[in-house]
Amino acid sequence: MTRSKVPHIALIGCGAIAEEYYLPALASLPEIMENLILVDENPSRLDKLSAKYPVRRKVRDYREVQNEADGVIIALPTGLHALVGVEFLSRGIPVLCEKPLAEDAARARILIEMAHQKETELVVNYLQRIIPHFAMVKQLLASKTFGSPLKMEYVIGEIFNWPTVSGFYFKSDPSTRGILRDRGAHAVDHICWWLGGKPTVISSCNDSFGGSEAVAHVEFERDSCKGKLVMSWFADVPCRFSIECEKATIEGEIYDYQKLIISENGRKREMIVESPIHTKLDVAREIASNFVAVIQKEERPLVCGSDVLESIEFTDEAYEKARLMNMPWYRFEEVQDVA
Repeated sequence: MTRSKVPHIALIGCGAIAEEYYLPALASLPEIMENLILVDENPSRLDKLSAKYPVRRKVRDYREVQNEADGVIIALPTGLHALVGVEFLSRGIPVLCEKPLAEDAARARILIEMAHQKETELVVNYLQRIIPHFAMVKQLLASKTFGSPLKMEYVIGEIFNWPTVSGFYFKSDPSTRGILRDRGAHAVDHICWWLGGKPTVISSCNDSFGGSEAVAHVEFERDSCKGKLVMSWFADVPCRFSIECEKATIEGEIYDYQKLIISENGRKREMIVESPIHTKLDVAREIASNFVAVIQKEERPLVCGSDVLESIEFTDEAYEKARLMNMPWYRFEEVQDVA
């Protein structure tokens, strides 16, 4: 990368995702770090991160960088993605947006349409698609190696421990929602991507009494495949997926990036997927280097906004159809009063 071609990038939002993900990834690109601008309304966050990383400068208002940035990374609470993103896209400035792209499909479409109108790139961090075993599942299903998928189950069970700075997950703003909108962004994207399009939501339930849900169950179907997504921030259980096809079953652990289990003809075997990607930081480095190349018009986005619209539509439908799940540990009268 020559000095004349090094872009100025603004990282808007200096919360946990910036500290844990984007800045460590960008640190592998020293020329980019030298020209990086940190943006956050909280001066203590700016001071903390600029003390750790040698950035160009720090500002508190994103509008200050509109005439300086060649590209921006939006790492803000979900409800601000569309508001801030559209301002930069309207100026022809490429945007890399953290997942989920927006709090609903309507706002996602606004971002996608603005990027189209201005012929600029809207890159999104749904980069779990490039994790080796997820990508291999897509390849196996698209090629019908084991026939058509018939049954799918996707399970996420994790105790919530994200070091959130703003706490936006748990505020009353309905744009935040809960586990399905947040952690489910990747899971739902995988389901839509693997199946070649948006499934129909058959049923949906969660534990929300009006705030953010911590548990969500969604049943769906597409063509011959019926599936279920089970998610919880209260249960520490194996995070896994299973896809039963006509000729074999594909299984994998969410965080075992390079291994699948294939059950075929009554026998199980391991499928090892060789790749340089072993950790989340490896994924972050890929998206950072791709975004730099996108700004320089040397590469296409690994994943763009329009690629994930159907997954956001699916999530909207799941929320619209959601009912309160059965929770027998509450008295019926308590549930009725809250509902």
